[in-house]
Amino acid sequence: MFEFLLPFDLFMARVAAGLRSSCGSVLTPVMKVITLSGNIGAIFVICAVVMLFFKSTRKAAVSALVALLFGLLFTNAILKNVIARERPFADATSEFYSFWKAAGGLTENGYSFPSGHTTAATAFGVSLFIQKNKRYSWLFLLIPVVMGFTRIYFVVHYASDVIGGFIIGGAAATLSYFVVRALSKRFHL
Repeated sequence: MFEFLLPFDLFMARVAAGLRSSCGSVLTPVMKVITLSGNIGAIFVICAVVMLFFKSTRKAAVSALVALLFGLLFTNAILKNVIARERPFADATSEFYSFWKAAGGLTENGYSFPSGHTTAATAFGVSLFIQKNKRYSWLFLLIPVVMGFTRIYFVVHYASDVIGGFIIGGAAATLSYFVVRALSKRFHL
């Protein structure tokens, strides 16, 4: 199903491997902290819950939490199981496997498409982008870009899985915006 994307996925894996080999001792620990902070979307949920305590960020927090829930349902409950794409490192004879070993062999369970970490980061970042001042909120869009790259860097996802996460997370944030807008009129968020 994804064979036509393999040249792109392999190109991106090679780019990440080149970056890792040229500055890995400095970059890898930072990338590891970032990628592990996205486990089960915990960092995004924590940030959104903290934002609930402040009136100026409450609406954005609710939007982010709803988007995270939608992203979780779309990605982990539905798409990963329906599509059932194996992780890049699953085939020990592939170039992806050698990149994965060189990156430290970070283990992940479950299927690969779409990237749950990237979906969560995108749902969170796009929700904040939509709800906050556009002069500065574009910075929130860097969150999914960085998270997505860490998933490619450690070869736990193909680049196309990350793009899928961008799409699903963006859709979840957009849907959340409309849901929260309707709720805010009713509950005065």
